[in-house]
Amino acid sequence: MKIELVSIGSELVCGQIRDSNAPLIASKLTELGFKVVNHTIASDNSEELKFSLQAASERADLIIITGGIGPTNDDITREAVADFCNVTLVTDEESVNHIEELIGSIHNQKYVNCLKQAKIPEGSIVIHNATGTAHGFLVNVSKTNIVCLPGVHMEMVQMLEDWVIPYILRESGERKERYTRVINTFGMSESVLDEKVQRIIKPDQYLSYSTLVKNGIVSIRTTLCNTGEIKANSILDNIEEEICRELGTYVYSKREETLESTISEIFTENAITLAVAESCTGGLVSNLLTNVQGSSAFFLGGIVSYSNKVKENLLNVSEKLIKKFGVISAEVAKAMASGARERIQADIGLAITGIAGPTGVEGSVDRKRPVGLVYVATAINDDLECKEYRFFGSRVDIKRRAANAALNTLRLSLSGKVAKQ
Repeated sequence: MKIELVSIGSELVCGQIRDSNAPLIASKLTELGFKVVNHTIASDNSEELKFSLQAASERADLIIITGGIGPTNDDITREAVADFCNVTLVTDEESVNHIEELIGSIHNQKYVNCLKQAKIPEGSIVIHNATGTAHGFLVNVSKTNIVCLPGVHMEMVQMLEDWVIPYILRESGERKERYTRVINTFGMSESVLDEKVQRIIKPDQYLSYSTLVKNGIVSIRTTLCNTGEIKANSILDNIEEEICRELGTYVYSKREETLESTISEIFTENAITLAVAESCTGGLVSNLLTNVQGSSAFFLGGIVSYSNKVKENLLNVSEKLIKKFGVISAEVAKAMASGARERIQADIGLAITGIAGPTGVEGSVDRKRPVGLVYVATAINDDLECKEYRFFGSRVDIKRRAANAALNTLRLSLSGKVAKQ
């Protein structure tokens, strides 16, 4: 079965927001062995959408549309699809009841324009939306089926999982058994990593791999299809073992998990606590850590010491130290880590200081240092360690990469030391 995705929204075409729906749908369908042949983004214009549908219907057996089935004037998907299929829109009474009950329970009044969402192309199958007012629908034209889902991500995901994927599996009869392994790394460039992986994995019609880079993290996804489960697991086990042996400590996880969740497991398993001091990342490290459920068991708190005065007053970093070495230095980073640990009374202190740009930092010493220079320090068992990093990109890019670097530095520093607590 060939599947094409169409995302509706002028805001997507103009780049005002990013499409989060199509990448997720494509990923899930690919994992199930289906072929996603194309992805089109169309504006809120009926003629443009019909043009996209015509092209898609010539390539695909199934078209999945997200967006444009809401209550406003620029939601034109249902009208355009009905016109493309040469059918009229009809009112679905169950959808009317659902909309009135949902809107009434929230606002205690009727919104007439919302009833627009109860209209579907004649002959369609309704796809129930449990959390929103916009039901989806499935309609057929010629040899192609068209599925329309809301653009609201949370609603789309639930409808995809509850109805669309089971429908595709039931109707296609083409599901391939696919087995996938993911290895996450930090600290090695994608090009160098790919060169090493190429020595291990020899892709063919059944075996493939891909790499994905995000904020310094490089993930390797290996996929094997049309192979029995026992044999597939044996092959993937051997590949995974070879890759991990080749990459060593650059590998932080053999599962689909984040650096912060890996850190959380280490701290939780060893019953140790953490305090964080941040400068250039402005609290991003603490934010990442507290995104993990149960982080309150080990993360005691953080200090965003953006100014020198806060470093001096809250972290006990001496003014003389800052003047001598500069605020962007290994010496100050170590003092911050030690200060956070002592002030918050945690087992371990983590600190980060650097220049996120686009300009430098005030001070005779720091003024000479380049944008993207970052120092990460740890205070573990009274041992102070610091690592220097150089990042490039925008201010936001540097902050995100620096935050992940801080977490990875903490991971590496903890290796072999937690037993001493």
